[in-house]
Amino acid sequence: MTTCRLVGFGICAAMLGVMSACAPPKLTGTLVYARGGESDQLDPIHVDTGESVKVIINVFDTLVTYADDSTELVPCLAESWDTSDDGLIWTFHLRDGVSFHDDTALDSEAVVVSIERLIVPDHPLVFDSVIPYAPDFSVIESVRAVDRLTVEFHLREPSAVFLANLAMFCASIVSPTALESQGRGFSTAPVGTGPFRMEHWVRDQQLVLKAFDAHWRGRPQLDRLVFVPVRESAVRGQQLQRGEAHFADDLPPAELDKLAAHPEIEVQEVPGMNVGYLAMNADRPPLDDRRVRQAVWHMIDKQRLIDVAYAGQAAPAINPLPRTMPAWHDGLVDRAFDVEEAQGLFREAQQDLGFSAPLELELFVMATPRPYMQQPQETAAFLKESLRPLGIELRIVTSETTLHFKRLSGGEHQLALAGWSTDNADPDNFLYALLDPDNINDHGGNNVCRYRNQTVHELLIEAKRTIDADKRIELYREAQELIFADAPMVPLVHTKVRVAHRKELRGYQLHPTGLTWMRAAHIEDGQP
Repeated sequence: MTTCRLVGFGICAAMLGVMSACAPPKLTGTLVYARGGESDQLDPIHVDTGESVKVIINVFDTLVTYADDSTELVPCLAESWDTSDDGLIWTFHLRDGVSFHDDTALDSEAVVVSIERLIVPDHPLVFDSVIPYAPDFSVIESVRAVDRLTVEFHLREPSAVFLANLAMFCASIVSPTALESQGRGFSTAPVGTGPFRMEHWVRDQQLVLKAFDAHWRGRPQLDRLVFVPVRESAVRGQQLQRGEAHFADDLPPAELDKLAAHPEIEVQEVPGMNVGYLAMNADRPPLDDRRVRQAVWHMIDKQRLIDVAYAGQAAPAINPLPRTMPAWHDGLVDRAFDVEEAQGLFREAQQDLGFSAPLELELFVMATPRPYMQQPQETAAFLKESLRPLGIELRIVTSETTLHFKRLSGGEHQLALAGWSTDNADPDNFLYALLDPDNINDHGGNNVCRYRNQTVHELLIEAKRTIDADKRIELYREAQELIFADAPMVPLVHTKVRVAHRKELRGYQLHPTGLTWMRAAHIEDGQP
């Protein structure tokens, strides 16, 4: 048995074979990725948090994916596809010669199993009841293998978002053989067809992926990709500067600005397809009264919040949709920061409902940074001070990030900090995912505001069915107007996605979605 000292981030020299157990790390063939938190699990259908997604997209492939520099959908495991005239039958033609990490071959049956796990109740190869994205695939009536390399999907109705949803990480194609042999263990030892395969995972220390030599795109140039959880943002920045890591994300804007001046570090950024928001649980009185919710909105000085918690590096949000999406409603004017208006609404609701003041509420907060909220504790403290003059006293409840979102899905909160980053670059992925009653449940539902508006629901469902792009925009604009009036959440900010990496890391380009694919990355010898 080999023993070794954990170096820097907790990277074991003997296990990686790329550094001395006692010397500073020399990481030529290994990319060390310092991130703000740990993954929960790695079975794609059970995941909805970014720390798991950033691993999953490097382990698995999907039928379709994005172009390297845009959100255009392009072939991946399916090299082509066609549709029936009525849009109800989609036929995908798979690449030949693609292998899973367990050396089994990709075929149409593997696709059927992967998709049926999302749509078939009580599927024998599903080992957890939490399937957050199941509603997005309910349009699929059935999926069948036509022959070894041909898969046919039958839809219940035409869908404008079906193809985009197949590019989401949750639709990753998994190895049926590994599912059958590993059962629940698949969630910690996943097997896909992606450019990297699982090597080992020591929770809260390191998750190591190894290059997959037989990847259909060709072997990645990196030997290993090591994800290390480092909760303190300042520490992640210091480790980048010392050369103990190559890559870090979810850093506060001020830290990134400092790193950008470092001669050996590069900062990349893209306009964020995200939103950070304050969720108000409509199942918990008096937050079920929209006057109370509107009053809370009026008490938040978003520009001041951006200065305090984002170092000025964010844009105030008016509705959940990012400004970069074509359906973003540019005609809505944000509620002003107006204490008198807020107090008037609050008093009116208090007189009608009879609740006492000060009103004591809990604010649930995630423990680790997110792309849309790099400093959650600072944001929570700002909100606590902001709402006190209204007569609301907040008690801040902090949970580890996975538990935080689990508690939100279960409706335990009154107020909560939350957010969303795009999965498929479609408005449906924000408005339907976050605010439709289909996504209220105690086992992974993403409508943590528990917002129910039948008219909004009908608009969002119609927008799913509508192929005409201009008509879809009209439907989404109408939905945004109703959502704005009801104020189920306070949209706080849209952030840029910014990452920092050592300049010797080459071949990596931050994608417009913010997803961190590392298949083309490499470390160039001779760089500082």
